[in-house]
Amino acid sequence: MLKTLFRFLCFSLILFVTACAPIRQPAPPTVYEEEELTLDELLARAGNNIDHLKAITDIKIEKNNEPYSFINASVLIKKPGWVHMRMYQLGMLVRDFVIKEDRLYVLSGKKDHKLKTLGTELYNAIFWWDAYSTGEMHTNGKHYIINADNKEIYVDRNTLLPIGQEIQTLNRNIKIEYGNPVNNEGFWYPALLKIYVDKFTFTVKLKKLLKNPELGEYDFQVPAES
Repeated sequence: MLKTLFRFLCFSLILFVTACAPIRQPAPPTVYEEEELTLDELLARAGNNIDHLKAITDIKIEKNNEPYSFINASVLIKKPGWVHMRMYQLGMLVRDFVIKEDRLYVLSGKKDHKLKTLGTELYNAIFWWDAYSTGEMHTNGKHYIINADNKEIYVDRNTLLPIGQEIQTLNRNIKIEYGNPVNNEGFWYPALLKIYVDKFTFTVKLKKLLKNPELGEYDFQVPAES
């Protein structure tokens, strides 16, 4: 009886440990390991015929390393420079805004200059290849390093996924870190972004990133110019 009970407890413990063990995500394929790419080749392959992307995200916002806000968001990004972001809290739409040609259009919710900062830096982080076509590139070990117009990005030479990026403007220094690469039907992307802007840190979890999805009637729609 004791032997049977002991075996049952051991078996239960094994099942518990197995269930609690983290699931290891497969690593992105190192398909470019033996190639030495030019800048044009790298940007073309990284962009991979992408016209627009749709991201479903969780965004944690901290100010001075203290919790500030938490939102869910649907983000549409389209070149050149378009962002349409719908922000939700507790399942309710609290912000709906579009950025077009560096101009902010708030469709619903309170207007806030931080919306433009967040939307613009999400564009720079996700559509990173769109800003380096006039840059210069060199290799450093396992990385390509590209510099252009006060911007610098590190790209993994084997996977062409971004590792980190810094952007300098007249009044701020923006830092972006990338991690947790995942695969969506052959489309690999970093599912975790950390964006540091002034006193704020935006931790962006990309729960889903869709390549060239069908757009709706009201996507990227802005008010008529008066």
